[in-house]
Amino acid sequence: MPPRTQTSPVPLLPGQDPDQENRANRLELRRDNYRFVHDWPRGVATSSWLPSESDYSKDYTKDLTKSYASIAENAVAIAAKDLLTEPAKLIKAAAGAFKRIEHETAGRDIFSRYDQMAESAFDLLKPETWQDYANIFASWEEPDIVAKINDDATLGDAIAWQRIAGVNPTVLARCTQLPAGFAVTEAHFKQALPKDSLAMALKEGRAFLADYSALEGVTCGVSEGDQKYLAGPMALYVADKEGVLRSVAVQCGSDASVYPPRTPADGWHWRMANLCVQVADANHHEGSAHLGRTHMVMEAVTLSMKREMAPNHPLAILLEPHTETTLAINASAKTDLIAPGGTVDTVFAAKIRDFGDFVESQVSTLSIRNCDPRSDLTARGLMDTDILPVHPYRDDVLPVWDAIETYVEEYVGLYYSDDAAVQGDVELQGFVAALSAVDGGRLHDVPEVTTVAEASALIARLVFTGSAQHSSVNFPQFRFMSYSPNMAGALFAPVPDVDTPNTEEEFYKLLPPSIIFAKGANMVYLLSDMQETTLGDYEEGHFSDPRLPPIIARFRANLRGVEAGCMARDAKRYLPYPYLHPSNILQSISI
Repeated sequence: MPPRTQTSPVPLLPGQDPDQENRANRLELRRDNYRFVHDWPRGVATSSWLPSESDYSKDYTKDLTKSYASIAENAVAIAAKDLLTEPAKLIKAAAGAFKRIEHETAGRDIFSRYDQMAESAFDLLKPETWQDYANIFASWEEPDIVAKINDDATLGDAIAWQRIAGVNPTVLARCTQLPAGFAVTEAHFKQALPKDSLAMALKEGRAFLADYSALEGVTCGVSEGDQKYLAGPMALYVADKEGVLRSVAVQCGSDASVYPPRTPADGWHWRMANLCVQVADANHHEGSAHLGRTHMVMEAVTLSMKREMAPNHPLAILLEPHTETTLAINASAKTDLIAPGGTVDTVFAAKIRDFGDFVESQVSTLSIRNCDPRSDLTARGLMDTDILPVHPYRDDVLPVWDAIETYVEEYVGLYYSDDAAVQGDVELQGFVAALSAVDGGRLHDVPEVTTVAEASALIARLVFTGSAQHSSVNFPQFRFMSYSPNMAGALFAPVPDVDTPNTEEEFYKLLPPSIIFAKGANMVYLLSDMQETTLGDYEEGHFSDPRLPPIIARFRANLRGVEAGCMARDAKRYLPYPYLHPSNILQSISI
């Protein structure tokens, strides 16, 4: 665990602090230490450097080596398969995999160590069939999705499940009419659900669309000498009469004459089309749902808090555990993971500059006013439990949100006696202004905060984004993204079109080369393995206000109740969905 915050100062609003001059001077020094830049991704607010107080702790980097060791162990297990024929390769792999994983320097290049391991050992992975991609699970446990994806009979259900319980539950939306150019007909529909009809599904609100068409035409890069490709597909899903979400049709591009709709009756074309959906989802996930709308949003929040709120401001004390390590992990990402030549540049489809532009577009269009799950799910038409009774992300995230909202309301209510106190809090007002300022956070649709209710609503959304929302899109990554036939970062052959042969060989051509998929698998293993904190697990002494322990106790009790509900629902699900169990939710974005 990282070192916890020392005993918190007495929480005081600016107007209550008897030492106004010292408070102002300390805040000015923090502004010198925490400065906004907007260099990379272009237009996105990040910290100009990583202040030492926000760097990784020694305990963090020590725990990081445990994840590295597991990656190395898996690499050596893969190499060991050639032990009898090529023992020299095993020795080389072992030496390379364990090279320089000492914890003292691990945090400095957190996102390059696993690349070194991949280059040392994973070149032995040479899948001769698409199922051979499962050979990467040597010492790692094979994810349950592998068997579902490998079986033609369960492929469609496994893909549909990932729209509501996968790495990216932020795209699917109710569809009351098909978009222009999406050429799915009743005949196509009947191939998937012969006892249902497209017209009735649309009329009854049972049709749902995953629309990635905005990705069509994105400029793609080259990795290891191989050109990469990315489709902009639209995928139709329907809740059947029992309320189960079913895969119906996929169109891999806007021109149906070039990219005709594919259905479960289309053999390898169906599998290829679904891989196009999954690759598009992976790219959207990485740029929008994950990096853009959690990591980068909370970077702006953290910097704004550090610059505008004194350390003893009650809201700074509340937010501090929910921003811990965020600047450090984002600094590593900026200089390594999403830098030119980094893992994202190698594994995912878009050229890195285009990827950065996509991140900026997603950050700059996210409504901070509405970045809570109830607003989001309502806007996407996913709240009707009669039509769609099982939606794991929805069903688990809403009680988590309710617990966070209640907790923050109680906390904020301790410090603001009325709306005038909110309006008179110059540090809070400076924080809110900095979130959206052109020379500050550049976040979109940040609401005015003039009432106690508005203050608690904003802070609750920020706590949620840095904890539950990030965990929901971070921790599923290994399970779904480590097996390329389920979800790869890029296509390695042109997007399948009307002329693509309907063969297994053509599907295999779409999958990444060994070294690229190994780097991707190592990346998502690391990201999914590290859990340094747990939501609600505040260090004793962090909050010095004697009125807070009962509020914290109620928050923890509410989270325990949420956990029990999640576990009960999991027992009846197609696959378990553990990512919003409160015991699995990080306190902050620390990986």
